[in-house]
Amino acid sequence: MSETGNLLELSEGITMMNNSQDPFYLFKDELVSKFATIESSITAYHSIVNNTNTATNNDWKASKKQLKKILKSAEDTLKDLQTTVRLVENDRAQFQHIDDAEFESRKNFVGELSNKLLEVKSSTNNSNIKNKLIEDEKKHTASQYGNMGASTAYEKENTDFVVDNHANAQMMMRQQDETLEDLDSAVDRVGMMAENINVELGVQNKMLDELETDLDEAEEKMGLVMGKLGKLLKTKNGCQLWTIVSLCLVLVFLFALVLYT
Repeated sequence: MSETGNLLELSEGITMMNNSQDPFYLFKDELVSKFATIESSITAYHSIVNNTNTATNNDWKASKKQLKKILKSAEDTLKDLQTTVRLVENDRAQFQHIDDAEFESRKNFVGELSNKLLEVKSSTNNSNIKNKLIEDEKKHTASQYGNMGASTAYEKENTDFVVDNHANAQMMMRQQDETLEDLDSAVDRVGMMAENINVELGVQNKMLDELETDLDEAEEKMGLVMGKLGKLLKTKNGCQLWTIVSLCLVLVFLFALVLYT
């Protein structure tokens, strides 16, 4: 049975209390859909690697890049799904509508998805894939340089050694290129995060400025009130004024308490 089929079976095994307001089910449905895309993408990737010369056909690179992008998206959704389970686990009293059986089903579902995601990631660069890439590179190098004029067994052995080292060097360069691409993507994501943080800081600074203005206005009005109250009571003693204001507030509070109880 296919990977997606297994996930669908597991999904259907969860207690049927699907609530459109429950974030667990929203993330679950999204993740199952992404796994269906992953399955078709991984099949296409393996087909390209196994049936073409990867040293000359760069389609496998584009396929792998697309696959990694989908896997990253699935990982992000899986983290959201894990968060919903962790929230319920940390505060069972708040989520009493989720019984123990339902909660265990959710935990098992998330655990199964995590394992399958790890399996898919490892299958993109397992030993079979690596061996096929190296073999393709060796064939390509041999077709370019031939036997390099080797006539004796010793010379042929040296030629094979050179070809093997060239193939391994090319593989290392490919891996470095992939690492740099991943780093470039990470830098782009950090840049986007920094931009969002900058926008948020701008909004927060604007709110703080508005709050400061409001406080200044309130302080100014309070000063006017205290001044008028001082004139009314013929005193400029700040402690006395604040005592009077406090007693007035207490009186208003008591009056409201008596009125509404």
